[in-house]
Amino acid sequence: MTELTCTERLVTPTFNAEFVPEEDGGPCTQPAVARVVLEHDGEKCGDGGLCLFDPEEGLELAPWTQERLLCANHLHEHEAAVAERGELVGETLTRL
Repeated sequence: MTELTCTERLVTPTFNAEFVPEEDGGPCTQPAVARVVLEHDGEKCGDGGLCLFDPEEGLELAPWTQERLLCANHLHEHEAAVAERGELVGETLTRL
C-alpha cells in the first residue's frame, strides 16, 4: 500500500508582506496523518452558499464533498483554525 501524502500547499512568507504577503511553495510532500471531509451544501461548510456557485461558468453546483489529507504540521494549523472559528457541522476529522 502506498503512503498517503498531504494535499495542502506550502506557503512561504515573503520579505515584504505589504506587496505580496506570501508565495506558493508548491505541494506538501509530508506523510498524511489525518483526513478532513467537508460537506459543501451551502450551509454546513460555512461558505454562505458560495460553494454552490461556479464563478467561471456562472452555474449553480450540486452539493459536493471535499476531502483533504493533512500532515502533522497542517493538522496543527487546521486545529488552530478550528479553535479560532469553531467547528463546522459538515466537517469531519479522522486521524489516520
